[in-house]
Amino acid sequence: MGRMIFRGGLVTALWLLAAGSGSALELAARDARTGAPLDASVEFADPGGVRRFDVHGRLAEVASPSRQVQATARAAGYRDLGFTLDPATAGMTLLLDPLVEPEAVARLSAQAARDPAARWLHGWVRRSDDGAAVAGARIDFEGRVAYSDAEGHFELALVACGPGDLTRSRLRVQATGFAEQVRDGLVCTPGVQTRLLALGGEAPGLSREVIGAMDRRDSAVTGDAAGEVLTGALPARARMPIGPLVAPTLLPPASIRVGYSNAACTDICCTGSCTHTCTYSLETYVARGLGDEWISGWNQASLRAGSIAYRSYGAWRVANPIRPTFDICSSACCQVNDPDTYTSTTNAVARTPGIMLMRAASGPISSEYSAENNSWDDPDDGLNCSNSDLSCGNGFVGSPATGWSCLADAVAAGRGCFGHGRGMSQWGTKRWGDAPNGKSWPWIVDHYYNASGAGSGLRTAVMTSPVSLASIQAHLAALLPGATFQIQAQATNAAGAAHAHLLMGASLYRSGVGYIDDGANDAPISLAPGTHAVTRDFQVPPGTPAGSYALWVSLYLDVDENGSISATDLPLALETVPGAVTIQVPGGAIFADGFEGGP
Repeated sequence: MGRMIFRGGLVTALWLLAAGSGSALELAARDARTGAPLDASVEFADPGGVRRFDVHGRLAEVASPSRQVQATARAAGYRDLGFTLDPATAGMTLLLDPLVEPEAVARLSAQAARDPAARWLHGWVRRSDDGAAVAGARIDFEGRVAYSDAEGHFELALVACGPGDLTRSRLRVQATGFAEQVRDGLVCTPGVQTRLLALGGEAPGLSREVIGAMDRRDSAVTGDAAGEVLTGALPARARMPIGPLVAPTLLPPASIRVGYSNAACTDICCTGSCTHTCTYSLETYVARGLGDEWISGWNQASLRAGSIAYRSYGAWRVANPIRPTFDICSSACCQVNDPDTYTSTTNAVARTPGIMLMRAASGPISSEYSAENNSWDDPDDGLNCSNSDLSCGNGFVGSPATGWSCLADAVAAGRGCFGHGRGMSQWGTKRWGDAPNGKSWPWIVDHYYNASGAGSGLRTAVMTSPVSLASIQAHLAALLPGATFQIQAQATNAAGAAHAHLLMGASLYRSGVGYIDDGANDAPISLAPGTHAVTRDFQVPPGTPAGSYALWVSLYLDVDENGSISATDLPLALETVPGAVTIQVPGGAIFADGFEGGP
């Protein structure tokens, strides 16, 4: 290939020509946890060359690309953020994830782990326009008062919630030079609630917390999937995954563009009224929004199941953006997403990073859900039932007219319909996760999205995997029954967050012998984003018949949290190496690589 050399003057001229080809847009960068202003850089390739420019906490004009491009934002101490930049975007705030969680978050999370019933409200008060800290702001909540410090941080220790307590309270914020803000409807939740409070601009003086499972009055999370009828089933899981038993690999999008009404990414809006785009990682999107759709005080099985539905719907919107300049809105018109987070929902999301739902060989599905999907409308409960087809009857969920087949759902019986009846029932996830049912979150997801493998129509979605295995190697010499060898592999995590609860499994297989396991050496793996070397040992059981064996290596998500692979755990990756291991008869001369030893 020939080389092309440009002199500085020509490069500058081409740059200016390219820069002038697009209209100006405004960009800002802030911390995704605290809302603090950041000094970041943005880079993207355009026909005029690679563009790089700096962005800060306040919106500032930059030259827009001549077409929609993939860009990357970087800041010291933060994860890179890959995102879509459209020239029609008027203003965009980039929220970058810190490599290290803020001290206050880590400290309070540790206290909550020691005392799960304890309760705190904390967060940061900031100026909406530039993210600067507002010191001395007064925060009133449940009879307690705190004042923000020089960093804008505040902290309140609260009275513990009672069992099943869904009491809703009012948060009031006052600061010199700013209009008072009042937020109604905050639900009593154990653990740590973190909030970002943005003052100034056109923020409403009075607003109400929206929680989909309690407040939704419309069809909201809908799939635009009418007529998309697919068939297929998910077989029951076994200890060693085979073929379709393994979650299919599907790479989640790195980021999502969300429509808001302000640069601080705190004022939610319906599609037509969103004037600003906020872009952040998909995992931060799920962490910010799960507690806005599910009740954060619910059990972990419910919240983890909900995180799958919430993530998949967001990822589907990335592939099917609602507007050229943002993928999804931030209100109940789409899927509620505001900056409050909770210990419970954060923990739930951290257990399921990157896992979505898909049908056949499609991308992520529009994973519909509504509050109560029972196919019976209680005339006396005052709840809005928008299901157009209640033919399934009491004790069943579904909406056959829209492609969602009837599903027996014992926990729904006698509950009045509250929502559209399609996909997952939010209150159903709670009841299935509560004692005495005690179902796992994969069971709940499979129940509602594929009828535990017996679904039809749109009820045929399966969970996907963001992790994969490659380059399997078994390091061994001549191998006798009872010997131990090491397995090495390259594992890739495409989720935007660490998978900290994986188990690396392995089996030997030979026709006529079957699978030979070594569960005692199933290795716990914490897999950061990217590709990493992983290892585990394997001890061949005494009495293993001689011969050549295939090596099966797998990665499971430790669903039941017992540190060993079981039928409850979720298989996320599987690779097989035929003839990888040869077992020799004691006293024989066959080596593990298949060659005979010398005399």
